[in-house]
Order: sequence, then C-alpha cells, then structure tokens
Amino acid sequence: MRPLHKIALTAVALEALGAAYSFALLPRLRRWGATAEEVTRALPGDDLVAEPVYVATHAITVAAPPRAVFPWLVQIGQNRGGFYTYDVLENLARLDIHSADRVHTEWQDLTVGEDYMTLDPDQYMKLTVRVLEPDRAFVVRSGAPGEAPQEAGSLFKGEMAWSWGFYLDPVDHDSSRLIIRTRAAWRPTVPAAFGRALGLEPVHAFMEIGMLRGIRTRAERAAPAA
Repeated sequence: MRPLHKIALTAVALEALGAAYSFALLPRLRRWGATAEEVTRALPGDDLVAEPVYVATHAITVAAPPRAVFPWLVQIGQNRGGFYTYDVLENLARLDIHSADRVHTEWQDLTVGEDYMTLDPDQYMKLTVRVLEPDRAFVVRSGAPGEAPQEAGSLFKGEMAWSWGFYLDPVDHDSSRLIIRTRAAWRPTVPAAFGRALGLEPVHAFMEIGMLRGIRTRAERAAPAA
C-alpha cells in the first residue's frame, strides 16, 4: 500500500473514532444514570445559568429516603465534608480533600446567599448557595457571597458561569432518586471546544459518578433500619 493511501486510511479511521466519541460516548456521559424525564425536566436553579454551553444530568437510586440523603448534600465542599468521590485523585492536585463519613451538625445550617462551598483550599473557587429546599433541592452557583456571579470567560482560566444542583425525588418510603445537574457557560472558542470534549466532560463524568456512588454508600449505611 502506498504511503499516501495509508495516511488517508489513518485519517478516515481517526475521524470515525472522533465522531463515535463525540456523538455516541459523550452524550451518554452527560446523562449517566438519568432517565429521559430527568434529563429534560426543569429543575430549581436552572435559571442561574440561562445560556449554558454544557449541561450534564447524572442520577442514581439510593436505598434511603430523601431525609436521610439531604444532610450529606448540604455539607459538600472542600471547606466542609469533601465530595465523596476519589479523594486520592483530587489530592494529587493538592486540593486537600477529606470526604466525611458521617453527618456533621455544624455544616447543616446554611443560609441562601450567605453561605458557600469552595472547591480548593485557598477558597479561590467559591460557589454560593442559591437554592435550599430541605430534603428536595440544594443548588450552588459560581461566585462568592456578596459579589457578582462569575461571568462566562476563559474555560482554561476557570472563568465559568456555573450552577451545580443536587435534587432528591422519593421513589417509595425507603428509597429515593438522587439527581445532579451541572449547567456551565464559558466563552466558546475552538481550543475550548477541544478542552471540553477531551478534558472537562470525561473527567467531570468520572468524578461525579464516583460522587453519586459515594453519597449512596454513605446514605445507605447511615439510614435507619426499616
């Protein structure tokens, strides 16, 4: 086979792999565990980022009622109970995450617009509590309390308008659906498109699926016996 033919075949193969990744794998990652109704349903806090360029809805069933799951949600944050996912990986980035294995009463009493979670130990990346509906919804938005919300800027500088919502739907007396929705906006550029597809989306899905499982494990272990 002539070299040019080999190059052409390789290019076609890479293009096919890229298309499969973009049109088959990434959409699945954005809706891991979620039903079609959960993906399309309007949820509290959706209006915080009106024109997102990235939306992901992930979900899992937890064998515990909403009242047993919600306390784990409101203590999320580097400055509180961690993120219940892969601490070892997060700490490779020097985030100093130590996920809690019990509910802490001192982290439960939050005020909308005043309290926040942070993603990093230097508290550079703060997300202010914007929705707090006990046993139903907990939503934070990028930006510190008392400051203007983060505007959409450079993805690579972390300049994202971002909302992160956690929602609980009862399934029956002893179980619930936990839904996490991310809505984010940044300045659309070609490098940002590649960064999103090759970095942000797969990493976000991997870590958030770990978070869902981590919350489920903790809530089920701590839930009172029927």
